[in-house]
Amino acid sequence: MLALISSASAQNVFYYKGAPFDQDDHTYHSNLLGRLEGIEKQSYQGMDVWGQTVVSAQNTGVITLYHYDGKELRRCGEPFVLASNDKENHANVLSMSRTFYQPNDPLPLIYVSQCARGKYRDMKDVLFVERIKPDQKSSELLQTIYYKDDNHHFGYALQWVLDNENGFLYGYGNTIDNRNPQNRHRIVKFRLPEVKDTLVVLTDADLLENYLIEDTYHQPFNPVGQGLFIHNNLLFMPVGLGTEKDPSFLYIWDLARHRMYYVIDLSVSTQGELEDCAAYGSGLLIQTQGALYRLDF
Repeated sequence: MLALISSASAQNVFYYKGAPFDQDDHTYHSNLLGRLEGIEKQSYQGMDVWGQTVVSAQNTGVITLYHYDGKELRRCGEPFVLASNDKENHANVLSMSRTFYQPNDPLPLIYVSQCARGKYRDMKDVLFVERIKPDQKSSELLQTIYYKDDNHHFGYALQWVLDNENGFLYGYGNTIDNRNPQNRHRIVKFRLPEVKDTLVVLTDADLLENYLIEDTYHQPFNPVGQGLFIHNNLLFMPVGLGTEKDPSFLYIWDLARHRMYYVIDLSVSTQGELEDCAAYGSGLLIQTQGALYRLDF
């Protein structure tokens, strides 16, 4: 059953409808943690968290690390470019894995969605598997995952996200583009490839699931997809541009039952274009265009 969640501001406290997440009331707190301090003239995109380290990505594949202990957000060192840095790497989604390349690595491998209009080395919408080196000033590209979409399931862009709890890899994206009235939103599911081959080519023969959100969800759906995150068989999808025409929402999709679990209106509780999100405590961290928010339920 769909629970439509609406914001009603009382300072930084917002009310919603539906079953509570972790508390007996129906409120969540939204707090601005601080401004992001990456490089200039590159938009902020993917983000994930490992312990007290926030890994923030920008367009072309630029990484900035932050330390967040639940109280203070501070940058750790200078931004650096990924080995996959390229004008056609939009770095739209960033997923932390649970795999360490070397036992002494401070961070596990990261998975970065290219999700750009153009191709990367003649491949579209690939997924980069990168190791952030122990000095946390550079990376090495270990694997590139490419879905050979011969049947044209996806249109403008395909985003990737890890299901670490179950060992799956999900893809999500538009079937045509944001503004086409015939556009739909597709989800595909694969087994997560082992990190051994430098190039993995996935085909329709590897598909475990392939369906449209509109197969079961028949209400208006904001087409402007941003980041992705999976936790407890739920797919978190921040969408929108933070404008009146394309307001910010957080869709939460039940991957097990193929149904919409929650729709949270974030147009009042956040400012600017939403980009990516990650679990933190009983809530979420949300990266917007230039800032980091924390939502506590």
